[in-house]
Amino acid sequence: MELKNNLYTIVSKEGVGLMVSYTIKLIPSCVIYQAHFPGEPITPGVCIVQMAKELIEELLTEQTAVAHHLEITKVKNVKFLSIISPKEHQQITYQIKKLEQSEAEKTIEAQVVVLSEEKPMAKISLIMHVG
Repeated sequence: MELKNNLYTIVSKEGVGLMVSYTIKLIPSCVIYQAHFPGEPITPGVCIVQMAKELIEELLTEQTAVAHHLEITKVKNVKFLSIISPKEHQQITYQIKKLEQSEAEKTIEAQVVVLSEEKPMAKISLIMHVG
C-alpha cells in the first residue's frame, strides 16, 4: 500500500540550498492507526521510514520528470527519538538533508530528519536501489 494519500498528504515543499523539506499532514482515520493502537494511535517506525522513501521518490520524479521507483536495500541508521502520534502531531516535516546518486551502481544514499515544530522526531539514513 502506498502511504501517500492514505496515511499522509503533502502540505508543502520547500527547498533551501541542497536541503529539501516536505511538510506532511497525517491522516488519523487511516486503517494503520486503527490497528496501531486503537484509541492511542502511533505512527509505526516502518511507516516513518516508508514515508521518507516515498518523499525521496517524489523529489526525484519532480527533478527529472521521470517516475522513480526506489527499493530500500540498506537502512544504515535509524533513530526514533519521539513517538509520532496523529493526535499530537497533525503536521510533521521531513528534511532531506543528503541525497547522493551513484549512476554506475544505480543507488541513492539519503539522510532524512523528521521534525515536529523544529523538534527532531527521527533520523534516518538509507541506501536505495533505483528500479
